[in-house]
Amino acid sequence: MSLIDNSQQKIFMLSKKKEEILALKHELPDAPYHIFSINAMIRDAELRYEKLKTSYSPLKCTQCLGPIKESDHSVTFGHHNICYRCLKTISQVMNTKEMEERRSMKVGTVKTDCNNILHSLKDTSLIRKSGKCWLVHEVLLELFYDAGRSKNYFELTWIEEMEKHLQLLQTQHRIISDIKDSLVGATWQMFSLDAQIRDYENRLSIIKGGTHPFRCSQCNGWIKEPGLPILLRHFTLCKRCKHTIEQVITTSEAETRHALTPGQIRKDIHRDQLGRYMEMGLLRQSGSIWLLHESVIQHHYFKEKKTTPVVTDIPQSLLDRSAAVFQRNQEERKS
Repeated sequence: MSLIDNSQQKIFMLSKKKEEILALKHELPDAPYHIFSINAMIRDAELRYEKLKTSYSPLKCTQCLGPIKESDHSVTFGHHNICYRCLKTISQVMNTKEMEERRSMKVGTVKTDCNNILHSLKDTSLIRKSGKCWLVHEVLLELFYDAGRSKNYFELTWIEEMEKHLQLLQTQHRIISDIKDSLVGATWQMFSLDAQIRDYENRLSIIKGGTHPFRCSQCNGWIKEPGLPILLRHFTLCKRCKHTIEQVITTSEAETRHALTPGQIRKDIHRDQLGRYMEMGLLRQSGSIWLLHESVIQHHYFKEKKTTPVVTDIPQSLLDRSAAVFQRNQEERKS
């Protein structure tokens, strides 16, 4: 069995184990942690498999740093290379009016929610103020509006649930410690609580201690940065995609941020000077306002120089590259 087949087989076996855990998640104690653990093993196996299968690409997306293949729908201008995944992320940012129209909501519903029930999501950049307008991400339709507009849906991630349970155990431990002289079996209960507290503390230290077995829901890349990503139930957002969302702005914010003449961008749009960016998906109308990506400003108004990607003769297959390096080392030893 080859290395690739072996990795594929391991992923299959781990996935079956995960299905067994998911089937028993309501009966299994600390199911979220067990799911986390099996996901970590699946992640390691998939990373190994992807490294063996991934072909080399000299072109990287300047937004998510993911590889761009020749067959991918991507855009290149100036020193910007934007992959199809990030183009989709950019296109999913809209103003409140467009979101209301998509679900036939009453005018002002989303704007009101941004100022109230959704305001806690401001740090995630899924909602943000651009000039006088609220900009929202398409995923809110699924996470919030299609889920019955319940605030509880955002309140706790499974990691926060573990933290909450740990706090409960610590509170119980303090209470029993205060009345242990009057409570029968207090010593045994404190011993049990001590063990549970240590167990939860160890688990949380593992979860928060480094790389997490999560893929970003937007770019589909593995999250390698230390610390917790943005977790909203099944939706996960990496820092780079969060930054991409933040770079989608209204024309008025762009003009203020870059000291352009007020109304200049709209005039240029009507003069058809920015048509190429509309075709790329970096400029579009959302409701009654125009949204554009920061790269449009940098390239069009500050005239970046185009850079030519460096093309190397490195073999595309990882196995071929490894074989080539091994062969070269063998030849050097013989000589």
